[in-house]
Amino acid sequence: MPATGAIRFTRFAALVLAAAAPAGAACAEDAASRFTMTPSPDGLVRLDTTTGAVSLCAKKDGEWACRALPDDQKTLQDRVAKLEEENRSLKDENRRLEDVMGLNGKPGTGEAGPGRPAPEKLPLPTEKDVDKAFDYVEGMLRKFRERLKKLDDPDTKGGPDGPYRTPSPAPGPDGEPKPESPRGT
Repeated sequence: MPATGAIRFTRFAALVLAAAAPAGAACAEDAASRFTMTPSPDGLVRLDTTTGAVSLCAKKDGEWACRALPDDQKTLQDRVAKLEEENRSLKDENRRLEDVMGLNGKPGTGEAGPGRPAPEKLPLPTEKDVDKAFDYVEGMLRKFRERLKKLDDPDTKGGPDGPYRTPSPAPGPDGEPKPESPRGT
């Protein structure tokens, strides 16, 4: 029985090696086609055709070593992604503030908002509306004139002899009060 177990193991190992050999060769071919090497004054430039990473390979102390070169494209893509995220968050904040301030408009209210037409313009006043406004202003002016006349009229409380009376002029040198000058001069 031990011999059959060893045979089975040997057959299994041979089968695994046979299956792995073409896969290993394919991996080696993939690795060889994955990178391209270009001579440069400092050594070789290695380009990873799968990821786009660039490395500079140089011989130092009898051994080859590769170091990654800065990737401007990756930096730019990262920057664009960061700015897109920031733009998205600012748009969300803007929408939130518009909602708080009521600038987005609510459905069915006729309010304007982004993507909604503005409400119709206010109609011009009719001639009747204009006459009504002028009548109101005339009434205010009439009342104002009447109040001014009451202030000038000595027979009313608001006149010169009323509670808002100005003090009498000081007496002249002969002891007589000075005559009042006409109002407004």
